[in-house]
Amino acid sequence: MKKALCFIMTAALLAGSLVGCGGSSSTPTQAAGGSEAAGGGSGGSSGGSAQAAAGKTTADGKYDLVFWVYSDAVLNDQGKLFDQWVKEYCEENENVNSITLIGKNDSDLLTSLMAGVGLPDMFFASARDMVQYKGAIDLLDLSSIYAEPEYKDGFYPAAIDAISEDGAMWAVPFMSYVPIIFRNTDVMTKAGIDWENEDLTSWDKFYEECEKVKAAGIDATHSWAQGGYYCPGAILACDAQNMTAGVENGETTLKADQLVRTFETVKKLEEYSNGMSYDDEAAAEAFKAGELAFIAAGPWNEPDYKNAGVNYDIQLIPSYDENGYTGGLQGWDFMYGVNTGDEGRNEAIRGWLKKMGSFEVQQKFAQVIGRSMLRQDAMDAPETQQTEMLKILAKGLKCGMNQMDFGHSSVFWTSAIADVAPSVANGSITPEQAAEQFIEGINGLYAEAGE
Repeated sequence: MKKALCFIMTAALLAGSLVGCGGSSSTPTQAAGGSEAAGGGSGGSSGGSAQAAAGKTTADGKYDLVFWVYSDAVLNDQGKLFDQWVKEYCEENENVNSITLIGKNDSDLLTSLMAGVGLPDMFFASARDMVQYKGAIDLLDLSSIYAEPEYKDGFYPAAIDAISEDGAMWAVPFMSYVPIIFRNTDVMTKAGIDWENEDLTSWDKFYEECEKVKAAGIDATHSWAQGGYYCPGAILACDAQNMTAGVENGETTLKADQLVRTFETVKKLEEYSNGMSYDDEAAAEAFKAGELAFIAAGPWNEPDYKNAGVNYDIQLIPSYDENGYTGGLQGWDFMYGVNTGDEGRNEAIRGWLKKMGSFEVQQKFAQVIGRSMLRQDAMDAPETQQTEMLKILAKGLKCGMNQMDFGHSSVFWTSAIADVAPSVANGSITPEQAAEQFIEGINGLYAEAGE
């Protein structure tokens, strides 16, 4: 705990030690003044009934706010950033005494939120679960913080669309991720690849480089069929421009022939696989030791490779066609507010969330943490793109596919690919059969959700 003009309490609690939520979902950022947000004085109801209960008001009428976050947000550089922003916000707002950050792991965050008991004032959680949050929690309408066009227009348009539903705006778009490929450049050199002048511009180029690495007696890559949806989903997204993704009468509008190329690619890549999953520790160690040329990963893996002294470069997922999609299958995290029934407190919540969505905060988070953010103006700024990673992520954000229809559907339909990819990779089914089974799996998810 630190005390200044305000105090910051940051706690990383064990799972289940406090009922609440925080993590990755959409919430509007920093509040505008006034209580005329679309939806009513105390925040229009999102449909859920559970209200915030964790915070309190001090004897002098100041608010002690509680913010549930991912556990990373209270540690190391992220923790320092959030501590600084809390200090600034309390100093700028005399009616806010403190903001307590409580770190939770992903599963505990979702479970605690859906329990609807002892909820925080705000939480940081996945965009994938926004529909569930709206149904279980009385989310705070954040429309008023988007009143200024300059603020609202700074976000990626798709992110604004995702948080907008029922005439209200339910979250602040914050963080995203873009799947990437790390190349071990020492291995590239040994294989005779002019890596400084040869980017992975297409799948054919990737296969060509894999062949050269294989000929040099080194494993080219891991399995792109194992480890869940991450790798096969990244391949799937390369054909996003050619797919009719959607749902009608409870069934996907995708056609099997739009998916065959994805599974052909999964099968082809198995020729160069060492059999490991991308997220196996052994795969990471092989990459660091120069025993694996290519590894699909995320920006969060870069510090490990840097600390190990690996020479590498960063590539987006290859495309099929010229100007094709290379941004892979992307995930988003939002920040949400919970209606407290106290309009003064609700405005304090809106103000904090508006700050979290500001250009300054999102640019700083990108620069320090190296993650892609959901403010396009922040990601596109030359001052942000000072590293190879951030340049690559900014490019990928403009040509990727979302994991699902964030904010409007509860069905993570692309996850069904994880059940099919291993079978096509081991040859037990054909790419054509895999496409049909994938569609069946997607329809099963929609049926289960009742959408």
